[in-house]
Amino acid sequence: MSEKLEFTGERFTPECEREIWYEHMHRYAFVAPWCEEAKVLDAACGEGYGSEILSRTARQVTGVDLSEQVIAHARQRYLSAGNLEFEQADCTNMPFEDDSFDIVVSFETLEHLKEQERLLREFRRVLRPEGFLVLSSPDKAEYSERQGFNNEFHERELYREELEDLLRLEFPAYELFGQKLMFHSAIWTLGNMDRAGTRTLTGE
Repeated sequence: MSEKLEFTGERFTPECEREIWYEHMHRYAFVAPWCEEAKVLDAACGEGYGSEILSRTARQVTGVDLSEQVIAHARQRYLSAGNLEFEQADCTNMPFEDDSFDIVVSFETLEHLKEQERLLREFRRVLRPEGFLVLSSPDKAEYSERQGFNNEFHERELYREELEDLLRLEFPAYELFGQKLMFHSAIWTLGNMDRAGTRTLTGE
């Protein structure tokens, strides 16, 4: 096992706890069934945890990130999976042929770049004609304005309408999903069923 990457706030690491862990892991778990037997690009893969999740169902996964440090870390930590590879590259100018991938996944990337149109053009270029893109990006109204929050690593956050306008440039057929943390109450038995089928509860 490689050493843990320091969490700076720019990239999620799987050692984070509580809400941020659920948000990031849930996105990849949600998409993984769609990747069955597909050739997948995880663009701006960061530490590599998400690429590894996708590799459990995909035929082949390539994780790409701009940082040489995180790519070196990902290769050391996750390359035991035979269908997983990592490449250091700029996601707006990737070293892949046209029509190379069935699916492009890029979570929480868009807002870190000013050249967002260029990023989507590059995603379109490396996708096969029948392929599709899955991305996530925070709604500026909810993420920043409503909470009075400023993320120093974000270059250009978008309102929902702005995101839709941007998507239409390269991906006119799209569907939007929302994500929200929800906390639940659970009730379960602490006892056993007796022979007559009556439930016996235990207490302190």
